[in-house]
Amino acid sequence: MRRWGNKQGFTIVELLIVIVIIAILASITIVAYNGVQQRARNSQILSGVEAYKKALMEYATDNGSYPSASGGRVCLGANYAGGQCWSGPNGNAYTSPTVDAALAKYLPATPTVSTNILQITSLPDYRLGAILVNSPDRIVYYLEGAGQTCLEGFAGTTEMQGTQCTIILPTP
Repeated sequence: MRRWGNKQGFTIVELLIVIVIIAILASITIVAYNGVQQRARNSQILSGVEAYKKALMEYATDNGSYPSASGGRVCLGANYAGGQCWSGPNGNAYTSPTVDAALAKYLPATPTVSTNILQITSLPDYRLGAILVNSPDRIVYYLEGAGQTCLEGFAGTTEMQGTQCTIILPTP
């Protein structure tokens, strides 16, 4: 006959404590990972917007004006669902092959400035990205998260869970 009295093992309480500790560590890791992802997406947007700003200014130097945006606004970059980056009270904005062709000389590759979907107030879902707006010529772009820092150190306008930033392009 075997005797069970000499065997040692973990009690239920000890196992529950270990499970709780693992759950706490996992939740901390998930929160930290989500913050890193948001910063990475915003860095990609800022990099793409900076590339477009330089390309637009070079284009204006060579041609005396900025490319004309269809309907007064056009999406900059790639990765927009259906080519649409904005749907709002002032109309929709889509990517423009004409603007892309005009800037091709100044941009060796189309930067990706759309990285995620953001719902702002009652507007339909649209992707975070950049819009070229004529009159006055400016780039409007959105960063994920409230209170983000825009290019050139300007604070953006917080809209729900996003930050709207604007770059006024100099008159050519």
